[in-house]
Amino acid sequence: MTKISITLRALAAALLLGGGAVAHAQDSGALLDALVRKKVLTSQEAEDVRADLVRENATSNAGKLQLSNSITSLKLYGDVRLRYQNDTKDPQVAVVTGVDQRSRERIRLRLNGDFTLAGGFFGGVQLQTIQNADSGNQTMGDSGTGAAGFSNYNIYISRAYFGWGNDWLTLVGGKQPNPFYTTDLIWDADINPEGFVEKVDLIKAFSALTTNDSTLQSESRFELSLVAGQFVFCDNNEYNPSNLGNTDAWLFNTQLIASAKLTDKVKLTVAPGYMTYTSGNVTNSVTGGAAGKFNETAFYGKDATRNLSIVTAPGDVSFTLCGLKAKVLWDLGYNTAGAKRAEAIYGLNGRTTSAHSHQDDLAWLAGVQFGENKKAGDWSVLANFRQTGLTAVDPNLNDSDFALGQLNMQGIKVGAAYNFTDFCVGAVTYYDAWNLRSDLFGGQTTANQKIANANAVQILQVDLNVKF
Repeated sequence: MTKISITLRALAAALLLGGGAVAHAQDSGALLDALVRKKVLTSQEAEDVRADLVRENATSNAGKLQLSNSITSLKLYGDVRLRYQNDTKDPQVAVVTGVDQRSRERIRLRLNGDFTLAGGFFGGVQLQTIQNADSGNQTMGDSGTGAAGFSNYNIYISRAYFGWGNDWLTLVGGKQPNPFYTTDLIWDADINPEGFVEKVDLIKAFSALTTNDSTLQSESRFELSLVAGQFVFCDNNEYNPSNLGNTDAWLFNTQLIASAKLTDKVKLTVAPGYMTYTSGNVTNSVTGGAAGKFNETAFYGKDATRNLSIVTAPGDVSFTLCGLKAKVLWDLGYNTAGAKRAEAIYGLNGRTTSAHSHQDDLAWLAGVQFGENKKAGDWSVLANFRQTGLTAVDPNLNDSDFALGQLNMQGIKVGAAYNFTDFCVGAVTYYDAWNLRSDLFGGQTTANQKIANANAVQILQVDLNVKF
């Protein structure tokens, strides 16, 4: 064998190994064939390089990781967050078994795996601390969850889904990331709904169906998508003789997301939508009566999802200001069945309790954000004001941080974040909330589950988050 051929073989092997040939043998074969066609290597030299790669693969750590042949890409990542949190609450009616002030040290762990498969299929899983739907925060040493004395924590499945998609249509099933454009006024950012979702890029779909080319609109300044979700909120045993008529509770949510680039630096997004439920029993207990978890401030019982027909209208204007990304954002929710919910579900009848007010049916938010957090040295600040009427939103979905998830509240959220490194971010967030209606009493304010039992709530959170 000549010195030149040995050098060519070594060079080809180095290029292939450096380019990830161990993980993608088929790509290595294609590259070797190309080198043969261009007469860089002879056929024999290409076979010798293949043999070298096989031997290298067998002796390396990378060669010991075996993936299914159906996987075309796999991404593993996660984050660990440390949080100090202080809550102060002035309740409308004192809670005998609780406290009005809490100071906690908390930890959150999330482990993610996203994969793509051949033929347009994809999926993902997520594991995290805490069973609650709207929070992954595990309070350190929490005696209420059996974590005192350095006990170990449980890990829960917070995502498990797969789907299929092409250039303009995506179908997803399972417990998945929230597919809607929203703020934390209506949806807590930690909630991963479970059920079925359909997404249609209407502009690309029109192009594909009329011209057989979905790429014609790729440079358009306009985007228009339709997102529909059918989610299982609580599955009940309809055939239990002692529970006849106990139907399942489903959430149906549909949203039209439209955006337009007004200039090269200004983009407008609006996303009107509508969400409604089937009326069904919602329970926080499992078979045998043991208490379960699905929300930090849960609302459950017979017909807990009844009379929720909510029109939503979030949006934002994003732009660049002094070289920084900035955004003005808003959200709105209006329950068209609020009056019925106030009386039938929350017990406000105007006789022995407060009467319903149209103010109860409306929730809105307006805010600003400057900066973003992607790499070392990045910073951001945000501020918003909101009002959340008693009947305006589903108390099992709204943000569990603002006012501790309580309804009939208004107030501010302000925060700042700084990237110490590309992967380590520090943040401080403060919430100050007070009564929207000071004359609200009875029903769900002073009795039962007390989802509106607060005159004022202040929360301070100090976070250190490390991504990996």
